[in-house]
Amino acid sequence: MARPTLSLVLLALTAGSAVVMPTGASAQDNRDAPESGFYVGAKIGVTSPSDETFDGVQAPEGASPGAAGAPAVVSAEFDEDVTFAGTVGYRFGTRFLGVFEPSIEVEYSYASADISGGNFNGGDQTFGGDVDVNTFTIGYRSDIRWSDTQRIVPFTGGAIGVADVDSNISYFPNNGVATAPTFALTGSDTGFVTQSNVGLSFQLTDQIDLETSVRYQRITGLDFERRFVGGGNNDFNADLSGSLETVSGFAGLRYRF
Repeated sequence: MARPTLSLVLLALTAGSAVVMPTGASAQDNRDAPESGFYVGAKIGVTSPSDETFDGVQAPEGASPGAAGAPAVVSAEFDEDVTFAGTVGYRFGTRFLGVFEPSIEVEYSYASADISGGNFNGGDQTFGGDVDVNTFTIGYRSDIRWSDTQRIVPFTGGAIGVADVDSNISYFPNNGVATAPTFALTGSDTGFVTQSNVGLSFQLTDQIDLETSVRYQRITGLDFERRFVGGGNNDFNADLSGSLETVSGFAGLRYRF
């Protein structure tokens, strides 16, 4: 499965940080307190979900084949996809340890990743479908500023929240008989989100910043159903639990009021 390479993004962040390292008197410039106020932001990027495994125990009902108590393990592989995010934040008019300017922010993000492959209980199957993810988080952000005249500002932060994950994964065995999905991993569930961010902010005007960032996100506590859908059926087979992890690269704009 193709995986996105974030090396160039990380290299840009490292190079940008080097630009703003303080030297001599420049670190002492303009030590007035930063301005406080609200800001909004919007960004677009590429997200790369890790391959994930969803575990359960079979409890077939109706026409669903399988043996009660047998393992039900679905391993899913994901393609990269586009992701979007919008942010509303508030920057405090203070500075910690001389360089850290804190903000709090709420964020909504959306991503949809297609399924590129997978297997059930280590077998040989053809997989398809997708997973849609809507996340809502509240977190902190800390700009790292050595000078008020600094035009390139690194930042870091983290957040917690909730995610609504809608699974539409389907598959069929490569046995030469089935040509359409016979099983599906379906359902919509809410999970707990943790994420961390690192990035660079380029001040274009007194109010507008161009920003690039990398985000790691983990969603835990997800529960879905494996259902038998072959031949027009829709019968329960097993509850499956798992998590989702993604690394995403973003670029966007922030407007400071």
